[in-house]
Amino acid sequence: MMYFEIYKLQGCSDLNSSTEVKLAERLASIMTKLNDAKTISITSLAKEFNESIRTLQCDLNERLSLLPMLESKGQYSLSPSALGRLSPKVLRHFAVISGIEALYPSLDTSFICSILSKAINNPFIIKGHCHEPKHKVESNLNKLEIIIEHKKCISFSYKDKQYTSIHPYRLVNNKGVWYLAALDNNTLKTFHLSEVNHILEQRESFTLQQNILSAIEEDEGVFFSETKFEVILKISANVAGYFTRRQLLPEQEITKTCDDSSLVITSMVAHEKQILPTIKYWLPHVVVISPLSLNDKLRVDTKTT
Repeated sequence: MMYFEIYKLQGCSDLNSSTEVKLAERLASIMTKLNDAKTISITSLAKEFNESIRTLQCDLNERLSLLPMLESKGQYSLSPSALGRLSPKVLRHFAVISGIEALYPSLDTSFICSILSKAINNPFIIKGHCHEPKHKVESNLNKLEIIIEHKKCISFSYKDKQYTSIHPYRLVNNKGVWYLAALDNNTLKTFHLSEVNHILEQRESFTLQQNILSAIEEDEGVFFSETKFEVILKISANVAGYFTRRQLLPEQEITKTCDDSSLVITSMVAHEKQILPTIKYWLPHVVVISPLSLNDKLRVDTKTT
């Protein structure tokens, strides 16, 4: 249980729209104090924030009622089991590593608390990608998390093939699907996690190579390679807006807007599989200008489907 995960604004008649920012800052400060194992009192908080006793009672007894707090003679503290579990700083870090940081205009303490406090009538709704079922990958995630932390080599079976002395680097979620990024005989590969079976930790350890780690962390997808090739596409005006609003292709760059509002776009990819599914999805509104080999591959695929 993440103890600072949610809390509610309820039953406090003195709340109005002009005080919401001030309220969020005050609640963030109170949470930080509690999270730092401090004992606080309503009277001291009232003086610190220049608020009434009634307002601080509402903060502690209603707005933060979901927190596991201990109270004795007007003194409040967080239950020992909850200390240090989650803070606005941790929430910001989680947003960064989970790839949702760019969804929000700001991730300062006030904004975080404002979102979390509006359990009812929250103005924010985030509709994301579909995710593969949790049960397919949970055991592998839990097992590999520990192995990766200890930098141990592994063996496993994958698509009817046996792999040994593999160096597991990172667990990567791309568009709702989990992958294992690992080094196989000095070649960086990705494995669909739900298809990895019979994982065995080996005695041997390995040393992380920074260039490999950088390739995994900096690449937009899961087709990791030091050598990439350029793809040039012509996008019709009918769908150009979708490509201008957000990046639909790896390392997408709009190089020209034509007179008819169509676009010329370049993309850098490590493998044709990285871009072909997207091109097929947008047919017939996308035309491959180069490389010709990719266009030939596209024609063959569309004829056989």
